Amino acid sequence: MDMNQLLSAHQLAVVAEADAGTRAARAAHGEDIMALAMRIRSLRADSGADVSGAPFIVGEPVADYFER
Repeated sequence: MDMNQLLSAHQLAVVAEADAGTRAARAAHGEDIMALAMRIRSLRADSGADVSGAPFIVGEPVADYFER
């Protein structure tokens, strides 16, 4: 997936999580959101973007940010 596809899939997962009717469904979408966020961060880092700042999108682990 390229960056645009990842960002689109991430946003669709965020919307799906908001629309989910059960905790289990929200948790499943939350896992997708985090996985996509990490792929986006990795792609940004690989392309030379500065990823040392605050989380770029919803779902990036906050602990990872504070461990830097």
